[in-house]
Amino acid sequence: MFKHCPKLIALRGLMLAGCLVILVGCAGTANAPVTSNSTATASAPATAPAPAKASAPATTSALAAVPTNLTATGGNAQASLAWSASSGATSYHVKRAATSGGPYTQVGAPTAASYTDTSLSNGTTYYYVVSALDSTGESANSAQVSALPVAPTPTPTPTPTPTPSPTASGCGMQLGTTAVTFCETFDAPAGTGTRSGDLNGNVWGVSRAIGDGVNFGQSWYNQWNATTIQKCDGTTPTVNAPNDVIICNGQLREASNDNNSGGLDAGTVTTLAMYPKQPFDFAGRTGTVSFDVSNDGGNHSVWPEFWMSDLPVPTPFNHFDSWQALPANGFGIRFAAFAPIGQQGSCPNANNINQLRWTLESAAVVRGYVLDDTNGFGTRTAMNVTILDCVIESSGPGNMNHIELRISQNQIDVYATDAGVAASPATLKHIAVITNANLSFTRGLVWFEDVHYNADKILDTTRPSQRQHTFSWDNVAFDGPFTYRDFAYDALDNTLPGQNGAVSLGKFSLPTQTSSWNVAGMPANRQAAAARVLFNFFGNDNPTTLNVIVNGHTHSVPWPYPDQITNTWRAFAVTIPLTDLVTGTNVVQLGADVAEVFSNVDIVLVNVPGGVPVLPGSNNAYPD
Repeated sequence: MFKHCPKLIALRGLMLAGCLVILVGCAGTANAPVTSNSTATASAPATAPAPAKASAPATTSALAAVPTNLTATGGNAQASLAWSASSGATSYHVKRAATSGGPYTQVGAPTAASYTDTSLSNGTTYYYVVSALDSTGESANSAQVSALPVAPTPTPTPTPTPTPSPTASGCGMQLGTTAVTFCETFDAPAGTGTRSGDLNGNVWGVSRAIGDGVNFGQSWYNQWNATTIQKCDGTTPTVNAPNDVIICNGQLREASNDNNSGGLDAGTVTTLAMYPKQPFDFAGRTGTVSFDVSNDGGNHSVWPEFWMSDLPVPTPFNHFDSWQALPANGFGIRFAAFAPIGQQGSCPNANNINQLRWTLESAAVVRGYVLDDTNGFGTRTAMNVTILDCVIESSGPGNMNHIELRISQNQIDVYATDAGVAASPATLKHIAVITNANLSFTRGLVWFEDVHYNADKILDTTRPSQRQHTFSWDNVAFDGPFTYRDFAYDALDNTLPGQNGAVSLGKFSLPTQTSSWNVAGMPANRQAAAARVLFNFFGNDNPTTLNVIVNGHTHSVPWPYPDQITNTWRAFAVTIPLTDLVTGTNVVQLGADVAEVFSNVDIVLVNVPGGVPVLPGSNNAYPD
C-alpha cells in the first residue's frame, strides 16, 4: 500500500510543467530534432498540438476508372452504345447531348458495359459520354462519341422473271387465266438414254404396262410387244421400247401393240403413260391443262386418257375393277366414246353426224386408294359425267384435236376442237363436265396415256383393227403457279427376250428375295425436299410386306391398299432418306414375302432447288 504524500505530488507537478515549457519551445524550430525518453512520451496528454499531426499523409479510396473504347452505332430511331468495362464499377451513367461537347443529360444507368438509347429521331446526330460509378463516387466522363439514327433502307421487291405467254405457234392455250408455266412443243428429238425414247428424260418420264404380259411359268415379266410405228416420213418400222416414242416434224409420236400372237381377237389391255416432271397446281383456283392429240380410235379399241396423280407413280390407270394401278389420290378421264358415221352414239346431238365423232366416255376419281368410277366400279359417290357435245375425229397421226381441261377441286370442264381446226375460244366446244369430283388433292403430275383394249374388237365394221396403232401429240401446256421441278432417274427396262419379238420390261423376285435394278446418273449435289423410289408390281397373291433396299438400306412397307384384288398391276412410291443415295449408280432391290414382278423403277428427287419452269428455251438440266 502506497502512503499519500502531498509534498511529493506538488514537486512532480512542478517538474511536469517545466517539461511542457521546454517542448513548446522546441516545436518552434521546424528542423530541430526532438529528443525525449519513453517516460516523457507516455506522460504526454491525449490532445497533441495540431502542427505535430499535420505532417502525416491522409488515406482515401480511388474512384472507378473512366470508361474507355466507347462506340455508338445508329439504328432505326435508336443508338447502340458499348464500351470497355471499368475495373470496380458497379454501374454507369450514359449521358446524351444534342450538340458536341454538351451539355449532357443522363439517359440511362446500366450495370453492364452497353446500352441502347431508343425513341430517337432518325436523321439527327446525338453525342454521348459515359461515366463509371463505384461505392466512392462517379468517375470523369469518357471521350465523346456520336451516332446518327437512320431508317432502314427498304428491301426492294425482286422483279419476277416474266413467264412467256403461249403464242399462236406455241402451246396455244386458250382458256387459261394465269401465265403458262409448262409448255412443250416437241421441236426436236431430245432423248437422254432413258425409258422416254426421244423425249428429254430431265423433263419427261415414260412407263409401260400390259394386261396379260405377266406369266411366272413362262417368264413373262411385263412382256411388252414389238409394234409398228407410223413415222413422219410415212414409213412404219417395227420397234421395241423405248424406240416406240419418237419426235419428228415438231410433234411427238408413240405406238403400242396389244396383240402378241397376231391371232384375231387375241389382244389385251395396255397403257403407255407419259408425264412431265413438273407438278400442276390448282389449289384455290380453276387451272387449265391443254394439249393436242390425234384421237382416231374407236369403241373397244384404242383411245387417249388424261390422268393426274398426287405422286409420280408409274402408269396410274384402271380398267374396270380388274386392273387398279391407282395413285393414292388422283383422277382419270377417258376420251373413248366414239360415234360411227351416221350414228349418234353417245353424242347428245346429230351435229356432223356424217363424220366420225368422239366425246368423253367416263371418268374415275381416286381418294385414298379408293376408286370411284362413273362406269359403276369402286365406291360410287355423286361424282358424275354429263356429255354436252362431240367433236370430229382425227384421220390419224398429224391431224389432231386440241383439248383443254379446266380443273378445280369439285368440277372439271372438258373442251375440244374438231380435228385439224385451229384452236380459239370460238372453235373450242364444251364437250363434257365432271361434277361433284371432290378431289382429295390440289397439286399433282399430269399424265398422257395411250390405252388399248383388244383393238381387234373395234365396234365399227367399216374400220380395220387398231391392235398396232400410233398416236401423235403436241403443244402440251398448263398454267401457273409454278411450284417446283422434280428430277427422276430411270432404271432401264429389262431386255429379256419374249415371244414374237416382245421384250420383258420387268424382273421377277421369289418370296423373300429381291430383283435388282441399277439407277444411273444420280448427281453429286443431291438437294431435294424428299427422295422416293417409284415402281409397278404384279403378283398372283398380295404380299403383307414390300421390301425396298437402296444401296443396302432396307425399308419394309406394309400392304398399303384397302382392297385385296389380286392379279393386277399396282403403282407405288416409297419415301427414302436422301442419305441412302450415292453419286452415280444406285442399286435398288425390290421384293416381298410372295413372288412378284416389278417394273418401271425410278428414283425421284422431289422439289430440287433451282429448278425452272419448262418453257421454250429454258435450261432443263439438273441445276448445279
